[in-house]
Amino acid sequence: MSNHNPVPTGKAKYAWSEIDRAEPPKRPVADRVHDFQEAVGDYDEATAREQARRCIQCPNPACVEACPLNCSIPELLAFTADGRFQEAAELFFSSHYIPELASHTCPGGRVCERDCILTGKSEAVPIRAITRFLLHYGWKHGLAEPIIASPRGRSVAVLGSGISGLVTADALSRKGYAVTVFDTRQKPGGRMMNGLPGFRVDTAMVERRVALLQQRGITFRMGVTFGTDVKLSELRGEYDAVYLAFGRAEPVALDLPGADLRGVGQALAFMEQSTGTGCGSADGQRLPADVSGKRVVVLGAGDTAMDAVRAAIRRGAADALCLYRRDEDSLLADAEEYANAQEEGGRFMFLTQATAVVGNAAGEVTHLRCVRTELGAAEDKRRPPVLPVAGSEFDVPADVVLVAYGFTAPRLPQSDDFARLDVDARGLVRVDENLMTNLPAVFAGGAIIRGPLPLVEVVQDARKATDAIDNYLSALPEPAR
Repeated sequence: MSNHNPVPTGKAKYAWSEIDRAEPPKRPVADRVHDFQEAVGDYDEATAREQARRCIQCPNPACVEACPLNCSIPELLAFTADGRFQEAAELFFSSHYIPELASHTCPGGRVCERDCILTGKSEAVPIRAITRFLLHYGWKHGLAEPIIASPRGRSVAVLGSGISGLVTADALSRKGYAVTVFDTRQKPGGRMMNGLPGFRVDTAMVERRVALLQQRGITFRMGVTFGTDVKLSELRGEYDAVYLAFGRAEPVALDLPGADLRGVGQALAFMEQSTGTGCGSADGQRLPADVSGKRVVVLGAGDTAMDAVRAAIRRGAADALCLYRRDEDSLLADAEEYANAQEEGGRFMFLTQATAVVGNAAGEVTHLRCVRTELGAAEDKRRPPVLPVAGSEFDVPADVVLVAYGFTAPRLPQSDDFARLDVDARGLVRVDENLMTNLPAVFAGGAIIRGPLPLVEVVQDARKATDAIDNYLSALPEPAR
C-alpha cells in the first residue's frame, strides 16, 4: 500500500456542484427481461474518477458512521478520484471480508449514501457503484486476495456456509486460523448461491470467491447433516473453537383461507425453481412448472418479493403484481431492486392486504380477496400499526400467488451437544456479550441467536464473533509444535 497522502488533488469541495451524479450503465430492459444475467454494469475508469471526485472529504464523514461495516469510504473515494485504482482496490479488499457483499448485496442497504452530506443539497456520491468498480478492477488485476497472517496452529469449525459463515471463515483465515466450513447444502454460499437470481448476484463471482478461500486453505464439507454426520461433541474435541452460523430456516407460511390451493407457493421455492438452485419446498411443488401467460401476485415487500416479481416477468408472466399492506415509503426492499422491478414491468399495489385466496372447483387459484389498509399512529418509535379500512374489500385476479413474508428462526438438531445448548423460549441460542454459548469455545451469531434479522446484523455478528474467537484463542496457551 502506498504511503502517499490519499486526499484528492482536484477541487473536491466544489466538484459535487459541477458534476451530476451518474448511475452505472444498465442493460436495456428489452434485453435483460429475457435472461437472468446482471442488469447493472460498471463505470469505466473516467466515470469512476469523476464520480469519486464529488466526495468533499468531510472531516467527520457521516457515511462512515452510518456504514455497518465501518468502511473507509473517504479513502476509497480519494484514491479512486486520483486514478490510483490499485491502491483503492487493495484497500477495499483488505478492509472487507467477502467484499462482494459490500458492492453487490450491500448489507447496509446503502445507508452510507442516504447519510452522505450532499443528500439534500445535490445527490449523494454513488458509493456502492464505485465499490463495484473497485471489486471488478481488483479481480481483473489480481488484487482480490489480501495479505494473510502466518498460521496460528489453531483450528475453527464453522457450521453454515451462508453469509455469516463465509464472513467469519474469511476473517479467521486471514488471521492465520485453520478453518473448516460445514453445510447441509451442496454448494457453499447460502442464499447467494442457492436462491438469489443472477440479475442480483453473479454466481460465478461467488464461486470465484469460494475457490479463492479454498486455495487459501479453508476446507468445505458440504452435504452433511448436523447432529448425525456432524456432531457438535466431536467438533469440540477436534477443533479449538466452533462457530454456529446456521442461516434462515423455513419461509413463513401463508396463514389465510385458501392457502392450500394449487398455485400458492413460497417465493423462495419459485426462485430456486427459476434459477435451478434447488427443488423448492413442499409448497413450491404446488407451483406450476411454467408461469408463462399467468397472472402472478407476490405478497411481501422485501428483496425476495422483488426477486420474485422480476423472475416472474422473465418467465413470461402475463402480469406480475406485488401487494404490500404498508405504503411505498415503508418498503423493506433495496431501492435499486424496487426501481429495477418497476422498470421491467412489475406492478405494485400499496396499502393493500390479502385476506383470503379463492379458487375454482378444480382447486386452482382464481383471485385474492383483499382489503384496503391505512397506517395508524406510531408509538415508542415502532412502525405504525396497519389498520383495515372498513367496507373496502375487493378482489385481485391471480393464477399464481407467491408468498414472501420472511423466514422463521433456524432450528437446532436435538442430539448430542447440540441438545445441551442453552436456548430461550423461542428455541434461539443464548450467548454472552462475546457471543459465546453456555458450552466453552462454542460461539454463535446471526439468525440462530436473534431469529430472522436484516443482513447488516448478520454481518455485524460475524465480525464480532471473529474478534471474540480470536481473543479467546489468543488467550490459550501456545499449542504444542
